Amino acid sequence: MSSPPSRTRAALLLGLIVGVAGLALVLQQAASKRDGAVGLVHGRPIDRKATLELAPARAPDGLGERALRHCEALVGFGPRYFGQPGWSQQLTYIVEQLQVQGLEATRDTWTDRRERITFSNVRATIPGRRAERIVLACHHDTKCTSGHPLPQQNFHFVGANDGASGVALLLALVPALRARSGAATVELVFFDGEESLDFDWNERRALFGSRRYVQRHLDAEARGEAAPIAAVVLLDMVGREELHIQEELYSTAELRRICWSAATACGHEGSFFRVAEGAQDDHAPFLLAGIPAVDLIDLRGNPYWHTPLDTLETLSAQSLQKVAEVVLTMLPAIEQRYVR
Repeated sequence: MSSPPSRTRAALLLGLIVGVAGLALVLQQAASKRDGAVGLVHGRPIDRKATLELAPARAPDGLGERALRHCEALVGFGPRYFGQPGWSQQLTYIVEQLQVQGLEATRDTWTDRRERITFSNVRATIPGRRAERIVLACHHDTKCTSGHPLPQQNFHFVGANDGASGVALLLALVPALRARSGAATVELVFFDGEESLDFDWNERRALFGSRRYVQRHLDAEARGEAAPIAAVVLLDMVGREELHIQEELYSTAELRRICWSAATACGHEGSFFRVAEGAQDDHAPFLLAGIPAVDLIDLRGNPYWHTPLDTLETLSAQSLQKVAEVVLTMLPAIEQRYVR
């Protein structure tokens, strides 16, 4: 067989290259979709003038101070990621604090096959008049800051805001949540493995606890063994003294509107939504499963994030009190909108 002309060979080679590149892109997108990178909808900022008329809920006096004391206890355990003594100590602390307040806490512990790392989620339920659940969630792990390739990525990190503040606020909210007469059942969930194992964000090596929780929920719901999740409110970095909860644009728009309306009703709008920007977080697996979710996160412009400076000195009981009041104000509106 004779060789094709050089121009024809060049065209065939170019077609082969384009075809291989296209296949690689398809495979990459498929892999990304499995891991949650594809599928999130980056929304537009809400119209902050179109607020809902919500009745402000005042958190009990001293709730922020109690949350700050929980932060002190958690930070006292040191780094709290897999394999560290503080990881086990913190999990024991969370379970004991829930039990002391009259809740039955359960742990879901598993070993990720790919990473060969053991993780553990904690959950507790506050019954409502209906079985449908509103999930209030946080992550309890701290960033792994050892074993990374660059010297500046390895340091002592106690995660006072990024990790401890969300856990502490959920624990401090328990009495107020038990005292309210809500339509929905409230489930408190403390996720493990939110932080990326790589120092820079890598969604393929992050969100381990929330991915597992959502998959187990979907399986149980399909079997008729779990009530639907009406909505999710995620707390991540909520204690900084210069508090700024950004409008997180992957979050469900209606829940963002409820959050802003609650902040306005409570008089805390100065600490909310000055900046609108997306952030991948533990709400992502819920959103990908079609479950409404909102992330209350202080990330954009936070100078202490993933640095040695994320210490107790940067936290404020007043900030924790503000977020508590916004969450408590949001709950009736979420019930009215999402609990059928």
